[in-house]
Amino acid sequence: MDNLKDDARHRLLEAAVKLFVSKGYSATSVSMIVQEAKVTKPMLYYYFKNKAGIYTEIMNYAFVEFEAIMEKYPLSGVSAHEMILSMFIDLMDVQEKRMEYVRLIHAMIYGPPQGAPQVDFKEFHIRMADKLSYILQKGIENGELELIDVTDFCTILLSVLFFCFDTRMIECSVKMTNDDLRRLINKLFDKVLINK
Repeated sequence: MDNLKDDARHRLLEAAVKLFVSKGYSATSVSMIVQEAKVTKPMLYYYFKNKAGIYTEIMNYAFVEFEAIMEKYPLSGVSAHEMILSMFIDLMDVQEKRMEYVRLIHAMIYGPPQGAPQVDFKEFHIRMADKLSYILQKGIENGELELIDVTDFCTILLSVLFFCFDTRMIECSVKMTNDDLRRLINKLFDKVLINK
């Protein structure tokens, strides 16, 4: 019986993500979500209370894997270069696995206001920049990297990562792979590594 409940909860989340992405938060009704999930309204109310509750749960879930990656780093005994490459590959893998969640986040950030509960999307960027800055500063302190402007280099690294993210989200002729990301990051680090 618990598996059926968990399955219904999962179907509700997946249905809501799909509808929020395709129709928008404000245009999606509870009736549409339960119809798509093939469950009853009381089931949605039991798990999430209302549409705002399911949206909040989706946003929390979307950031769980990101938080796990942020907690994983820094790694002991690993160079700043390899650590950042590893972190970026982990993030690319999560993006690929959770593409609909990423699309929803982008729609909420860049689309018109839709009356959805407030989510602090800036936190993602702040945490990324802080983590990268810390790793780069340690790389300078341990003699791996030249004395660089950490803020500028961090911005360049994030620009490459987010470009790779974007090419995989939109229909365009360039779709950056993990290997492409690795190649570009390696080229950047070749310019600032002391021991090459």
